[in-house]
Amino acid sequence: MTADILVRDLYYAYPAARPDLPPQPVLRGVNVEIPRGQFVALLGRVGAGKTTLCLTLNGLIPNATGGVFRGDVWVQGRNTKEHPVAALAPLSGMVFQDPEVQLIHTRVDDEIAFGPENLGVPPDEIAERLAWALRVTGLTDFRDRSPLLLSGGEKQRVAIAAVLAMRPQTLVLDEPTASLDPAGKAAIFGVLADLTRQHGMTVLMATQETERALRYADRILVLDEGVLALDGAPEEILREADTLHALGLATPEMTELSRRLSAATGRAYQFNTVSAAYRRLRRETPHGDIIPAPTVVPIPSADPPQIRIEHLFYSYDAERAALRDVNLNLWRGEFVALVGRNGSGKTTLARHLNGLLQPAAGSVSVDGLDTRTQRTSALARRVGYVFQNPDHQIFAATVRDELAFGLRVQGAPAAVVGQQVAKALDLFGLAAHADQPPASLGYGQRRLVALASVLVTQPDTLILDEPTDSLDARSQREIMRVVQQFNAGGGTVLLITHDLRLVANYARRVVALSSGQVIFDGAPAALFGEKRVLAEAGLMAPRVRRLAERLAWSGMPTDILTPEQFVAAWVGRP
Repeated sequence: MTADILVRDLYYAYPAARPDLPPQPVLRGVNVEIPRGQFVALLGRVGAGKTTLCLTLNGLIPNATGGVFRGDVWVQGRNTKEHPVAALAPLSGMVFQDPEVQLIHTRVDDEIAFGPENLGVPPDEIAERLAWALRVTGLTDFRDRSPLLLSGGEKQRVAIAAVLAMRPQTLVLDEPTASLDPAGKAAIFGVLADLTRQHGMTVLMATQETERALRYADRILVLDEGVLALDGAPEEILREADTLHALGLATPEMTELSRRLSAATGRAYQFNTVSAAYRRLRRETPHGDIIPAPTVVPIPSADPPQIRIEHLFYSYDAERAALRDVNLNLWRGEFVALVGRNGSGKTTLARHLNGLLQPAAGSVSVDGLDTRTQRTSALARRVGYVFQNPDHQIFAATVRDELAFGLRVQGAPAAVVGQQVAKALDLFGLAAHADQPPASLGYGQRRLVALASVLVTQPDTLILDEPTDSLDARSQREIMRVVQQFNAGGGTVLLITHDLRLVANYARRVVALSSGQVIFDGAPAALFGEKRVLAEAGLMAPRVRRLAERLAWSGMPTDILTPEQFVAAWVGRP
């Protein structure tokens, strides 16, 4: 087979962020050969070099970035050092991690057609490609909408569709599904697999979606600190689950369950799917009563709500209501997950809580204060908001200044600012980057900076909009540990997420939106038993829950949400 991508002895260091700083080495001798028609998933922790490797495949590195570049990268036989980016673009399509950097038009149709038009594709074929790209990305009903008015996940779909419509022979995607709902993630992975197997396209996709990568990809590459740590077929990588765990990466939920069961029982369990787990466990046929998994049911407080939302309506334009008669109370100290499909109204609702948006009808109050009568700056002291896109939030010259800004605005003494910033830098593992510009960091690291800059101001309520997108499993745990500490100290948390593992592991209450309306409000265990709600919200119950339901005949409780709960129930049986 012909190699579409060939990387030899690749070393790269970004230019120094300041004259007094050294270049930042990211890739340290990478060698990869990818034959035509292969779907390759690229895994690795935040800062491992995934984005950097992707950017070498269309010549942006080093042609547009400078820096120290050694070795060679060939795409379809062309050495990227010897050809301008414009010449490589038709050969190697690129979907960036942040969709907003590549969206330029005011209509979805125009955005997707722009690439084929510039390639000189005949009008009839452009129309065919446009219809196909809209269909496979779930955007058929969005063709006349403005990308500027779409949700983060919807913008990501547009960026993917725009590149797919050009039908390059080689397709490089950097975390393209990070902001998509579960149904959207599955659809994109399926499309990419079809493009390789039916159309011979070569796909390299950087992702933290380990479970889907292992299911759909032909091959897995794992980068660790700029070096290729693993390279193999999915079934080979699955046998390296302990290595993935040691590298800080997620493993499939069933793989994690088998690992935990083995450790708890001393018996060897090895399965990676619900069906395989069921076949293995049903042979043990437990009898009698099993210790049920703990289910936390939200109990309304007798105190007045900290945040009260009454009959809230909001529209971005005259045709579409983003929120429709939303009624919701949040009590101090709650940990609430807000879930739903892309475009269901989650971010729109959250932005009403700190005054970034004002109700078209109805009201929102925080600590008894009507948000319509309060300055956003005043509300920010009570409600901290971490944006879905960190680049909408960070702006300072250094990470240290970014973390200090909010405290300085609040009038904190210089000594207190220095102390709190130092503590936050250490807590988030950012001390080594304290004097670097935030913009020079990787996307995942910029997320950490954005969260740290909000938490350091110690708000009463913390809103997190998809805070773990693009983060590896270890970084997710580190962030959620900090969020849990905030909540344990009495802070209220509203977590917007598509990651149902986060819902299962951390939330004590979950609110589901669909088409701008609340369709569920209750305990996570109750949500995952509501098949209709899950379908309407584009969600799926955790695999461990589905396994427990299949084992219900044996007395297994069905309200299990996590591998830890499953192991406790299974091992605790008589």
